[in-house]
Amino acid sequence: MTPTPHDALFKSTFSQPEHAAGALREALPAALAAQIDFGSLTLQPGSFIDEALVASHSDLLFTARLEQGSRFIYVLFEHQSTMHPLMASRLLAYMVRIWQGYLERHPTATLLPGILPVVLYHGAIAWNAPVSFQDLLDVPPETLAQMAEHVPQFCFVLDDISHETDEALRARAMTALGRVVLWCFRHSSDFDEL
Repeated sequence: MTPTPHDALFKSTFSQPEHAAGALREALPAALAAQIDFGSLTLQPGSFIDEALVASHSDLLFTARLEQGSRFIYVLFEHQSTMHPLMASRLLAYMVRIWQGYLERHPTATLLPGILPVVLYHGAIAWNAPVSFQDLLDVPPETLAQMAEHVPQFCFVLDDISHETDEALRARAMTALGRVVLWCFRHSSDFDEL
């Protein structure tokens, strides 16, 4: 994948935990965000991820402690300027690679850390592709209901800023640089306005 200027701006800004923390806190449901110690947010080095994930320049992987106890989770932060109809499938593949890497480093582990997938989207049109993995399965609803406990079930967090107002972006509780980058992403499809 050839990195775009959007990818480079996303990575250079949001690879810094102080900027990523605000963006993630704003994207997540408040009750979930309250469970994460954003002060512990730590970017994982690119060498941690296998070649297939490294090739996707706009992915960032963080660890963060949970507020209660010593447990941690991974936060997979993805940037999209175009809609990807199979995004949930792509994220699942990334998640499996992350877990495989974890098990290689912790061969006696009997539990896996949670992974929270978050997608920042700023395309020209509002996101209308599935955010749930099960919605990608070509199975009649009644059959899917019977299969549900036997197939992967997750929804990724979508922060669709494609139609956010400038006022809403300014009101986000983020660093100033984070808000400016979101504003640039939001207006990137209209060069004259940008």
